[in-house]
Amino acid sequence: MPLTQNPIVDWPSPLSRLVEHAEIATNKDGKSYCRIDVDVDPETLLLLNEFEARVRHRQVRLEPAANPRGVTGEMNTLIGLGAASDPAHHIGKVRISFHDVQTEA
Repeated sequence: MPLTQNPIVDWPSPLSRLVEHAEIATNKDGKSYCRIDVDVDPETLLLLNEFEARVRHRQVRLEPAANPRGVTGEMNTLIGLGAASDPAHHIGKVRISFHDVQTEA
């Protein structure tokens, strides 16, 4: 099935707090992207990795606070950024990002 025919997957509600402050930016080529760096606990990291594997090469719909109409984009591979800002409650920091982001009408 071509990528354009894959159904859009909704961002999981248990992980919605992770992307609520994500911001959309535009690169020098005029393409939009979205990224946010967040601290994660072991359970959240597992859920993120499982979701990423399930949506590989598919569009994901999320609703960051800055754009309540929602956006869609293809999720990139999670990037580990090292130690968490709050190591007492989290095991590390990861970057969640999306490319080819489009605002929903």
